[in-house]
Amino acid sequence: MHKKISTLIMTMVLGTSLCITGCGDQSTASNETASLTFESVNTEDISLIALGNSDVPVGQYSEEIFTNLGIWDEIQPKISFGGNVKEVLSQVALGSVDCGVVYATDAYTESGVEIVAFAPEGSIETPVVYPAALLQNCSQPEAAQAFLSYLQTEEAKEVFESVGFSMYDENSTVAEVSYPADADTATVTVFAAASMTESLTELGDSFMAAYPNIQLIFNFDSSGTLKTQIESGAEADLFISAAAKQMNGLQEENYINVDTRIDLLKNEVVLIVPANP
Repeated sequence: MHKKISTLIMTMVLGTSLCITGCGDQSTASNETASLTFESVNTEDISLIALGNSDVPVGQYSEEIFTNLGIWDEIQPKISFGGNVKEVLSQVALGSVDCGVVYATDAYTESGVEIVAFAPEGSIETPVVYPAALLQNCSQPEAAQAFLSYLQTEEAKEVFESVGFSMYDENSTVAEVSYPADADTATVTVFAAASMTESLTELGDSFMAAYPNIQLIFNFDSSGTLKTQIESGAEADLFISAAAKQMNGLQEENYINVDTRIDLLKNEVVLIVPANP
């Protein structure tokens, strides 16, 4: 676990686009995939590449990267689209495609894939930021705010960083969680990006153990799908998006309580291949 994350961090610190040792034993990858880069997916060595749909953040980031590299139009016949980042991850892990583009945190959760490259410097202008906010129609604002505050604590930071996230503001003051121990039981529905499934599930269990009078219900999916569900009247108390675009859209439509909005996490976009091609 720690070796994998330290490799990711070291790669980013050194500023290189290649993850030299991958996320595990790089010897499982072939010579072709071990030297694969974002630029070289547009060669005859790659037949299929899994990308997110254009309505999901990971797909939008992918399109931005390949557009800035000047090969977006050329790779169209090779693309196998996924409805969210987990579908892209699954296609690569199963060996259905030669490679795919996901978040570093998703690659961490799947032993069947290897990271071979980080998005080249300058190829992505939009920061991979995860904003969070309470909804205007939040039915349990105090309980929802308590969980949002918990996600900014040192305990939450350790969990997020253990799977490859980094806090948006490393120097921010650690939040204090406040919720009356004698309050009635409250149920908080959290809509969150699919790439947060593992970390939020773990943190949710810890939070409910500490605050037994708050019950959390999670709905994990692509941020675009969650946005559509909220616009269609789905009941949600807290929304955590994998990109600012979806949050901005809901804010413009007055679905978001802007006073509660924060930029919570940062992520990286990476190119992955099957661990045993």
